[in-house]
Formats: sequence, structure tokens, C-alpha cells
Amino acid sequence: MPIGLSNEMLPLFSQRAGVEGVVEGNYPGLHFYRISKPSSFKKVQYSGTRLIVVAQGCKRARLHDRELAYDASRYLVMSGETEVCATVLEATVELPYLAMCLELPAELVAKNLLAFADDSSAALSSEPGVEPLPAACAASEDGSLAFVSALDQPVTDAVTRFLRALGDPLDRRVVAPLAMEELVFRLLRTSAAKVVRNAVQAGDEAINEAMRYMRQNASVAPSVEQVARHVGMSPSHFAHRFSAIARTTPMRFLKQVRLEAARELMVQNKVRAGEAAQRVGYESTSHFNRDFKAAYGATPASYARQLREG
Repeated sequence: MPIGLSNEMLPLFSQRAGVEGVVEGNYPGLHFYRISKPSSFKKVQYSGTRLIVVAQGCKRARLHDRELAYDASRYLVMSGETEVCATVLEATVELPYLAMCLELPAELVAKNLLAFADDSSAALSSEPGVEPLPAACAASEDGSLAFVSALDQPVTDAVTRFLRALGDPLDRRVVAPLAMEELVFRLLRTSAAKVVRNAVQAGDEAINEAMRYMRQNASVAPSVEQVARHVGMSPSHFAHRFSAIARTTPMRFLKQVRLEAARELMVQNKVRAGEAAQRVGYESTSHFNRDFKAAYGATPASYARQLREG
């Protein structure tokens, strides 16, 4: 049976989603939503693997010609290049829709999969003694997946520990990454494991190192040839292997990393959109604006203005 959220979870969401709309979560790949009335949203494009947990209210998303509903008892996991049209079904000023969206880094999924591979007794599909949970799944021909499943206690506890760690600067640097790793581990032991595994097709240390290298050097936008040389592969073999492992091309992965870095600069350092674009290696501001709006559904300037006003 779905257990819903812990008593501690709702205040954590309400505190961090303090203003109407989208709120940056002060952690890479994390943001919160507060919506105070039933609303429909136009198509938004996502990439990578993302976990959406609802603290209050209900939402319906249309993905791959299927509709998936989720609320405080059910979470959504998406993996791959995904376009979403969504409707908030239950929300009022007194009881707003509250949710978080968290990116699950492909390299972290790969790290956990390697740990499972090293331990033949480890189960990927479910916690011992837990029966399969009711779920709904949507899939596309290009391999992207979306999945709704009942929220269990281990995932709830991991999310709570992660959110608690964000409240203190030292905890955010040290404890939050550990809680994130636990969360990925817990998800890999639920019925959502297939979607999470879709982030990477197999453990590959060279590709993991390539991802780390691209994150560390996002501001200089290394070429495929440079990254391939760093991990000792030919460019063609690297591009093919990266796409097979990460379910996206190296350049799309790097673009997402750069956009996340720019968003973090605007939120944490109050950097203006144009300067953030330059710092993450964009030579063209208009190109940056197009990429940012495609990824986050708003121009960098309006996105940053909303965050500053919040």
C-alpha cells in the first residue's frame, strides 16, 4: 500500500517552495514548484533522468501519448529526452500543489550499478519482502521512459535526509551528495529501477570519467575530440560508446551541464544571465537564450528575475 509522505517532508517542501512558480533548490539539478490553483502547462523538454516527488496536491502529465497521474503517494521518474505537457489537478491558496524535481546524474547511477554488479546477492528490483507496487509506464521509440510508482518508506526517508541536508552549508557540501547517492541506491531497489537504469546502459569507467571531465570543464566547452582524447578513445568510438551508455550524445550531455552551471550561477551568485552565459562558455547570448528556454521553459532573464524576486 502507498504510504505517502512523512510528517517532516511537507514542511521541508513548503519552506523551500516559498513563492509561486518554480523555485531553485540550491543544489545542482534541483528545483521546487508551488502552484496555488489548477493550471495547465505547455510542452517542456527534459533530458537525463529526473525524479519528481509531490508533497501536496495532484498532477497529470502527458508523455509519449500516455497520461500519468501522481500525487503525495506516487512519484514520477523520467529518463531520456522527454517532452511533457502537464496539468495541476488539485491546488488552492491554502493547500497549494508542492513538488520537487531532482536530476539523478548518470555517473551516479553508473556508480551504483557497478556496486550492484560487484555483489551478486544485491537485488535491483525491490527491497526484500516488498511486493511489486502499482505503477504506470510510458515509453517512446527512442528509448526514453516515464514511470509512476507508489512512494515507499526507504525512498521517503532518503528524500527527507537529502532535503534536511540542504539547510546547512556544510551539510549541503558533505551530507547532501551522500543522501543523493543513497536515494539513487534506493530507487534502484524499487519497481522504478528499470527507468533509473535507463540513464546508463552498462557500467563503464571511461564514460564515467568522461562525464566527470565534462562537468569539471563545462565552462570551456571541450569538443568531442578533446574528451575522447582525455579517456583514450578515438572520437568515433567514444561518441558511439557514450551514446550507448548515457542514452544521449556527448554534446547534448555537455549542453545540459553548461545550462545547469549557468542556472546555478544566476541563483547562488546572483550573476546576470549574459554573464552566466559567458562563464559557462557560450559565445552567443541568443544561442544560450534558445537553449535555456528549451530546457527550462523560460528565458534566462525572466527565470533569474523570478528567482531574485523570490
